[in-house]
Amino acid sequence: KNPGSAVADGAGTSGAAAEAGNDYHAELKLAHIMPIDHPNGMGAEEFARLVKEKTDGHVTVSVFPASQLGNEKEIFDAVEIGSIDFAIIGFGEPAKKYQDIGILDAPYIADDREHLVRILNSDAVYSMFDEMEEHMGARGIGAFYYGARYLTTKDKPVSGPEDMKGLNIRVPDQKLYIDTLTAMGAVATPMAFSEVFLSLQQGVIDGQENPLATIAANKFDQVQHYLIKTEHIMGANALYASTKTLESMPETYRTAVTEAAREASAWIDDKAFEAEDTYIRQLEDNGMEIIDDVDKEAFREMTAFIYDDFDQELVDKIRAVE
Repeated sequence: KNPGSAVADGAGTSGAAAEAGNDYHAELKLAHIMPIDHPNGMGAEEFARLVKEKTDGHVTVSVFPASQLGNEKEIFDAVEIGSIDFAIIGFGEPAKKYQDIGILDAPYIADDREHLVRILNSDAVYSMFDEMEEHMGARGIGAFYYGARYLTTKDKPVSGPEDMKGLNIRVPDQKLYIDTLTAMGAVATPMAFSEVFLSLQQGVIDGQENPLATIAANKFDQVQHYLIKTEHIMGANALYASTKTLESMPETYRTAVTEAAREASAWIDDKAFEAEDTYIRQLEDNGMEIIDDVDKEAFREMTAFIYDDFDQELVDKIRAVE
């Protein structure tokens, strides 16, 4: 390996070791719930690689994928107390203690995935990441695209609100999802994810909504015909760091870690876009009919009240991101 690579990539942190004292070493842990070959999984490895490079090996990160260290709640609790140093998860857990960060899961927050990435890199989001620490023992150090949520149905094509009437759609058991699908006109049915395939197969529910990766991985194309591009929630995830871990580091290393997080996040965006494009072709090849022509404007208006739950100044700041 080229020892000058930390300088070669323009990071210029090869002096970090000299500045922080060569005797500093930290072996840190990152946990997430996705498989290794998911964009989040690959991104976790990329973050570990960047941290090692930018700190000349003085800080190393071991990655624990696929829920090895627990579900999202257990992982996040461990990050807060500092027994796990980093986590890649969604915004649901942090939003339990700091409601405003849940705005990143709100319906129709972005026009498209590129717009969402600009929002995730905005001052509005990073100031929320700073504020997180007032509510819990963790902060966001990077955010990235996860996947837009599509609606699937077996028998009924959907292009607008009138088509949603009476459709029984499975949602995760979280208020925001229930409110969103109900507002869109469906009968929102909370159900454990493990029961979804069988319930679709048996016609207990008419459809479900998830990112394309989830739809493909769980073979919902076998029990659903229509893939409807509602993109009602533009999914994002974040890389969180334990406050305890960051505070224990010499400043140069802390800077290197936060730089690595931003770079890894941009890397994941690219991988997530690629994966999504691959999945949609795969699902179409498997016989799903894609409905592109969806009246998103009508759905956007119907779900607008959900933003009343959040700080309006923050809503305006996010809406101002071009």
